[in-house]
Amino acid sequence: MTSPRQCARALGTGWTEVVALAAAFVIAVLATPAGISGAVLLLPFQVSVLGTPSPAVTPTNLLYNVVATPGALYRYWRQGQTGGRLALVLIAGTLPGVIAGSTIRVELLPGPRVFDLVVAAVLLPLGTWLALTRPTRPGTEPRPARAVPVPALILLAVVVGCVGGSTVSAAARSWHRS
Repeated sequence: MTSPRQCARALGTGWTEVVALAAAFVIAVLATPAGISGAVLLLPFQVSVLGTPSPAVTPTNLLYNVVATPGALYRYWRQGQTGGRLALVLIAGTLPGVIAGSTIRVELLPGPRVFDLVVAAVLLPLGTWLALTRPTRPGTEPRPARAVPVPALILLAVVVGCVGGSTVSAAARSWHRS
């Protein structure tokens, strides 16, 4: 298998920038209709194909999100889905959670095995829940929505932000190993 360094020698300088821009564009075109920025899809491409060093991947993906987010926010604003109390509650929990998660990952849990544990701790319960629940059958009435207390919603947003902040840096390190 050809390594990214061998490709660099064969193609010369500047090829990674062109390939990275083309990949970012293609990923954005495919991911935006799904409602995501695509940064999580760009990360393995950068590390595996382009051979980007792991410390450079996280800032690049954060920049990708900064560029992609205004378009998504504009779309939500145009559809009347922004603002309100829910958005403020989610932001109040998620932002500190992301900062805490990335700090915890970098400062307290620097080992590469931590990523596997974090993924297992997040995905196993989620996968179990998805496997055990059944979708509503057509023609049956869905259950009424329940109100979630604001403190519980903030706590959930903090946990989601913390997991997201910690797994981005862990994923960069994990894919860099392979």
